[in-house]
Amino acid sequence: MPLISGVFYAALVVFLFFYIRSIDFDSLAHTHFNWQLVVVASVFGLGMRIWQIVVWFIILQGLGAQNMARHWVQLSYVYAKSWLARYIPGTAPWILGKIYFASKHGVSKSKLAVSSLLEASLQVVVILAMSLLILSADSRFDVVDSKIRLAMTVLLVGCIAVIVPFIFNRVLGAAFRVLRGRVLADEHRVNTAVIAKGVIMYAIGGILYGTFLFFMAKAVFPELPFSNLVFVIGAGNLAGALGILSIFAPSGLGVRDGIQLLLFSVIMPPEFALVITVLTRLWDIVLDLVFYVLAWLLRLWKPGE
Repeated sequence: MPLISGVFYAALVVFLFFYIRSIDFDSLAHTHFNWQLVVVASVFGLGMRIWQIVVWFIILQGLGAQNMARHWVQLSYVYAKSWLARYIPGTAPWILGKIYFASKHGVSKSKLAVSSLLEASLQVVVILAMSLLILSADSRFDVVDSKIRLAMTVLLVGCIAVIVPFIFNRVLGAAFRVLRGRVLADEHRVNTAVIAKGVIMYAIGGILYGTFLFFMAKAVFPELPFSNLVFVIGAGNLAGALGILSIFAPSGLGVRDGIQLLLFSVIMPPEFALVITVLTRLWDIVLDLVFYVLAWLLRLWKPGE
């Protein structure tokens, strides 16, 4: 329906406007950047976004979704468009956007709903687990209070429990009965193979995103040694995971920034950590828009796909 699309785009423009207004551009005014490293970082940042489409396709195919190969161009555009909905507060717009727009290309709404919930769960579990494993082995993580670290570990255990197929399918079945008034069909149930593939692929995505952050940081603070790459991957993914869990903050605004600023201040002067935190938030917007434009241009190039 044109009305739904119109509301989606209107909400996106409004919340993206306020998100951009929240950026402290003054902190970037006198900063010098190594633009070659910014380009390198952008390759990893765009690579992570494109990889998200691949993960979505594989999860949907693992659930038995049809028409993925026939409409891969249109569905890539759907994902890039829905990805922008992260700037609208709440997780629902991102999930509902994929379900609504992708279903118009013949993909089952039920499978889209299951895959979206599984994606969100897997992404949080994998990047949270990966970041805590990395940071727990590093004494610099002690900058975070021990009680908070314990709370994160308990949260991780709870999240892992949710993606166990038996539990995930029970939760999903209950949701289907409440929201759709019917029993979850066996064909929509998640199996271990789908989850295993998702875990591996989201781990790769986390490495791509963490590497993007490292090169963005090095573009501002060239003294940052490559020996800190693993720490930055852990810090960036921890900030990202907690940002995702802050469902009422657009794109994790505030939560993600605070965690990143705290952990980056351990490996560089605080003033540089602040600039990098602001810059990466701004550059994430730029890359999200480039991601959308590339998908839009691809759709124009192959409109029949």
